[in-house]
Amino acid sequence: MQIHPVTTMGTEGVPLWTIDAAHPAPDLLLDAASRASFAAASGDLYPGRRAPAPPEWAEWLQTALPHWPGLSGASLLRADFAIADRDPASLAPVQRIPHFDDSDGAIVALVHYLCHTPHGGTTFHRHRATGFERVTAERAPMWRQALASDAARHGMPGLRYHAGDTDAFVQIGGAALRFNRAIAYPANCLHCGDVAQGWASADRLTITALLRL
Repeated sequence: MQIHPVTTMGTEGVPLWTIDAAHPAPDLLLDAASRASFAAASGDLYPGRRAPAPPEWAEWLQTALPHWPGLSGASLLRADFAIADRDPASLAPVQRIPHFDDSDGAIVALVHYLCHTPHGGTTFHRHRATGFERVTAERAPMWRQALASDAARHGMPGLRYHAGDTDAFVQIGGAALRFNRAIAYPANCLHCGDVAQGWASADRLTITALLRL
C-alpha cells in the first residue's frame, strides 16, 4: 500500500487523498463483482448500475484508514460496486455537469478503481458564476439558482458526459485512473467521473463509498 501526500486543489483548498496498490488482493474483489447482481436504483443519480460491496472490502478499509492521514477514525456509511455505463443520450441535465454527493462537510467520498486505462478517473471543478468548488448546506439555495441562471445564459448542457472546461465550469484538478488506486475527497466538492470515452464498454468497475469523519 503506497500512501501519497494529501494534495489540495483550487482556491478553496479541496483535499485529495490517494493510495496506490490499495487492496492486497484486488482479484478477490473482481471475483466478487463477477458474482454480484448489478442494477440501476430508482431515484439514484449515479449514471449506471450498482451492487453491494462485499463485507471483506469494508474490513480492509478499516485496516487502511488508520494509515491514511486525515481520515483516521472515519466510519463507513455505505459502499457499492459501481459501473458507469448509462448512454449519455439518456442522462438528465444534472448528470451532464459536475455534481456533489453530500453538502455535509463531515462526509468524505471514496472511489476505488478496479478497472484499467484507457478508462478515465475523476475530475474536480469550479463553478464559474459563483466561484464555488464546494456546495455546503448554506450555499445550496444559491447553487440551485445559479444552475437555473446557467441554463438561461448558456442553454442546457449537451447530451454527453461532462469533460474539461465549459462555459459554466473550469477544471481545477483530477485523479488519474490506475488499477487498485483508491482516492478520497470531500463529498461536497464539485466533481465528475471521466467516463465519456468508456461508458459503452460497461466495464468501468469501481467501488464507491461514503465515509463520515
